[in-house]
This record gives sequence, C-alpha cells and structure tokens, in this order.
Amino acid sequence: MTLKHTSPHSTKLLKSLRCQGQSNDCGAYTTATVLKALRGIDLEPDQLAREMEKPVRRGLLPMVRKIPNSATLPWGMVDVFKQHGLNAHWRFFSNTDYLKQQLDRGNVLMPIIGNWKPLWAHVMTLVDVDEEKGWGFANTQYEVQDPFWVADATFVSQWKAMGNLLVEVEVEAAVG
Repeated sequence: MTLKHTSPHSTKLLKSLRCQGQSNDCGAYTTATVLKALRGIDLEPDQLAREMEKPVRRGLLPMVRKIPNSATLPWGMVDVFKQHGLNAHWRFFSNTDYLKQQLDRGNVLMPIIGNWKPLWAHVMTLVDVDEEKGWGFANTQYEVQDPFWVADATFVSQWKAMGNLLVEVEVEAAVG
C-alpha cells in the first residue's frame, strides 16, 4: 500500500492554476492561484505582479514585496494573502514531516525550491505527496491542471538549498 497525503484543496488549486509563461512571476501567479481556489477572487496574475513590485507602507518602513521582473519575496506573498483575509506566514527551516502533517490538516503550503549555482528559485503549491511518485504541485510553469511531480530526492535537495523556506496559509482562516 502506498502512503499518500492529498490536500483537500487539490482540485480547486489545480482548476485555478494559471500559467506564468516566460515571466519570472511564479510568486504572483501562485498567490493568484491560491486566492482563486480559497476565496474565489479572480485576480489577473500579471497585474498582481506589477502591483507587488511597488513598495507598500506597513508600519514605519516601506515593504518590498517583489523585485521588478524577478523574485517575489515570501513576505510579499504573505502580505497579499493577509490583504484578502487569509491567515498566512512564511518561515525557514521547515521539514518534510511538517509538510505532510500540515497538508493533511488542510493548510495550503508553498515551498520555495531552487539552487545557488546557477541561481534560481521557484514557488509552487503542494497538492499531493505520494510515496512512489514523490511531491505533487500546482505548478504555474505549465498549462496543465494535473499535479507536477518532483522526485523525493530532487525536491528535498532543491528545497534544502533555499533553507527549507515555506509560505503557508492556515486553513481555519481560509475556509471560515
């Protein structure tokens, strides 16, 4: 028997998926996907990316949420989720057991994977974990609405390279 963990939001997340094309806007596209799936908010991801490139005032200092034509910062994604009434946070040093546990609880998880040489990073929404297939994601790099599978060893290595960085939306606030 195969050990499996599936998000209760998997179908909605995959149906809400929008392809980022050749842009570097995976963070904005992933954010728009999650907002559509959980709140029914249909944001235009390209427009969201441009809005996120403008610093916003949160407290005394301006917050940079996205580097223009480049990386979306995890706190930028969290800021947009919070603007739309979702309880979200980001953190380093998570682990795979935590991902499985929170996926089973129904939280929406967006691990950030990548590499340092050459430098790249990508964020996707975790929808499924399968002992044989690996880690299944709603991946904005592709136009298909099926899980994008990453082998366990590849995922663990690429996630570790980014400090096991994770953006998370807590389900209690998402479905209330």
